[in-house]
Amino acid sequence: MSLQCAHCYKSFSIAKVNDSRGKGLSVEVQCPHCAAWLGHNKYLSVVKIVGFYGGVIAAAVGYFVEGVTVITTPLIILAVIMVGLSHIMDHLQLIEVPENDPNAETHAK
Repeated sequence: MSLQCAHCYKSFSIAKVNDSRGKGLSVEVQCPHCAAWLGHNKYLSVVKIVGFYGGVIAAAVGYFVEGVTVITTPLIILAVIMVGLSHIMDHLQLIEVPENDPNAETHAK
C-alpha cells in the first residue's frame, strides 16, 4: 500500500515508515522523505467504522428476520454512502511540520 505525504507530496510504502506515535485511531506516522508527522482524521475514521458495522448488522438482521427489509434496505444504502464518502475524504493530514523545514519559518521584516 502506498501513502502520499501531505507535506512533500512524495509517495512512500507503509513498510518504509520508521517512526510512529499514538495508538488506535490517533496513530501518526513520520514521512521517511521529509520527516513530517502525518495522521488521519479521527472523526472520519469513526464515521467509516460506524457505517461499515451498521451496514453489516442491518444486512444480517434483514437476512435472518422476516418483514424488516423495508427498514434494513435504506439503512444498508445509507451505510454504504457513509463508508464511501468518508473513505474518499479520509486522506493523510499534516500534523506537525518538520523541524528543519525552511518553508515553515516566518520571515519577519
